[in-house]
Amino acid sequence: MAKNKQTPKAEPPKPKAPVANKPQPAVRQAAKGITDNWYIIILMAVVFIVNARTISYEYTYDDAVFTSKGNLIDISSGGGLACIPALFTHGKNYCFDKSNNGSYRPLLPATFAIEHSVFGFNPMVSHFVNLVLACVLIMLLFKVLRKMFSDYSPYIPFLVLLLFELHPIHTEVMASVKSRDEILALLFTALSMLQTFKYMENDNAKHLALSGLYFFIALLAKESPVCFVAIVPLTLYFFMNGTLKKILTATAPYFIVTCVFILIRGLILEKGAGDVSITENTLVGAANFSERLGTVLVIQLKYLQLLVFPHPLSFDYSYNQVPIVGITNIIALISLVIMTALFAFAVAKFKSKNIYAYCILFYFLAMGVTSGLIIQIGATMGERFLFIATLAFCIAVIFLLAKLFKIDMKTATYEGSRNFSYVIIVVAALYGLKTVARNEDWKSNLDLFQSGVITAPNSWRSQNCLAVEYKRMASAETNADQQKKDCLEAIKYYTNSIAIYPNKADTHADLGAVYFMLKNNDSAVVHLSRALALNPKLSSAAANMGTVYLTLQQFHTALGYYRTTVNIDPTNVIAQFNLGVCYYQEQKYDSAVSCFKKSIEISPEYYNHKAFEYTGILYRMIGKVDSASRYEAIAKQYK
Repeated sequence: MAKNKQTPKAEPPKPKAPVANKPQPAVRQAAKGITDNWYIIILMAVVFIVNARTISYEYTYDDAVFTSKGNLIDISSGGGLACIPALFTHGKNYCFDKSNNGSYRPLLPATFAIEHSVFGFNPMVSHFVNLVLACVLIMLLFKVLRKMFSDYSPYIPFLVLLLFELHPIHTEVMASVKSRDEILALLFTALSMLQTFKYMENDNAKHLALSGLYFFIALLAKESPVCFVAIVPLTLYFFMNGTLKKILTATAPYFIVTCVFILIRGLILEKGAGDVSITENTLVGAANFSERLGTVLVIQLKYLQLLVFPHPLSFDYSYNQVPIVGITNIIALISLVIMTALFAFAVAKFKSKNIYAYCILFYFLAMGVTSGLIIQIGATMGERFLFIATLAFCIAVIFLLAKLFKIDMKTATYEGSRNFSYVIIVVAALYGLKTVARNEDWKSNLDLFQSGVITAPNSWRSQNCLAVEYKRMASAETNADQQKKDCLEAIKYYTNSIAIYPNKADTHADLGAVYFMLKNNDSAVVHLSRALALNPKLSSAAANMGTVYLTLQQFHTALGYYRTTVNIDPTNVIAQFNLGVCYYQEQKYDSAVSCFKKSIEISPEYYNHKAFEYTGILYRMIGKVDSASRYEAIAKQYK
């Protein structure tokens, strides 16, 4: 008989090992109370509310390049979706003046073409789309920061982005419809980085392909994300556990896509076109590298000042708001010391993966493209150029304050770090108030340019833009007294701009036109003559000079200027019509008929029935009765 097996005795459970640094229940409960989604919702709500008033604003400044004045998406040229292929095969400026130069940024005008196909030209829609895209960007940046700071509380990325989205330096990006390119570029770069992080986690090559695709789209919006070819491996080194080989593999799509983009850009844009003038970028006037470096250092110190203390802010910093200085300039030397110290610190702390070293290197890489030291860009400086770099600044600020208040970044919550939170909330509130106030300057061109002459009084462009706006208002004004006031304001600011930069032909031409509106023919001739001396091919100056002499009934002199105009620009309907008037006064009837008929070919609607009527009169004078009757009949239809 088999023996019964004895049931083994159960061993007593082993005691659990103590958990180090176990968070307090109150803190753990608070952390559970606010999820990532709630942080995202709060951030999106804040960015929308603070910038909501921009929805009611007009198109301002460069917006017209891509909207109401954009030839490719104008109703008369078919507009809408039909023009998108042309946008992707031409430079940025083609949609404005049919020139194939400037930058290659087809994604931005393509979004406006889509808008136009549905809503027409509507600034309210454009501003609303910008706000929606900004909200999406904030959501994606939160996800990026959560991946980077995966060991930290989500409260930290939340605070970083709260400062980022409220920083007043971003008002240009948020309030200017044209600056959608900045939002789109960073948005698709964020999508690309999220795919890169996924590749680092699971080795799936699909994520490499997607990261390259998203980055290519980012470059189609604007070239500024090219800095991420270096920022991405920097980020992976600091925040992701991976071998050097894997980091380089993850970075490869960025490098490859950038090379492909540069190749496409080079094939599409005209060689040697789109040269930058000194009125656009003061650095063009640097006599040597010492002056270029000195001026760039001054500009970089100004950028740092605007990040720390964002006042005053201006839409423009053109010639001569930031004058050329040498490397021995005291401000340049101070900037050199600060930049060198920051870079030295970053290099010294690089191996230890110090967060401040990361922020410094991120900032320098982001600003390198637009610094103007190596690559010549179309502006001396601009607040929009800080859009990417501000993220590094905000990360550094939050980590510095957390260190000051001795905050545990891994368990940080509002409840558990009130003093720390209060300081950030105060800073964010001040940023928000400044942003709301600054947004008001972007309501209209008049508001924007009036603020510009206050905050950047030495800028040729700020003075000139306000003058142009007053000239436009005077041209549209029907009240004689108000028109005179607008003309006098235009003269004031044109004179200011000429004092800053006297050799701009267009400025003299516009000033001459304003004097002509005031019937001050002598001053008009002085400035129109100066414009033609500076640029003999400036058709607007030649046409206006012709009109001055036509008004003075000096028809022979007027005829010469109108001939010059149509030789430069055969499609100038006003010049063609007035040339016909001059030929008529000179009793050269065949030539007069030819000019009137050319004006009709260019624009049958110009001057209503007059071109048809005058052609009919002239045909009758030279005995061509049938032709005269035909044109007279058409003229009657316009009456």
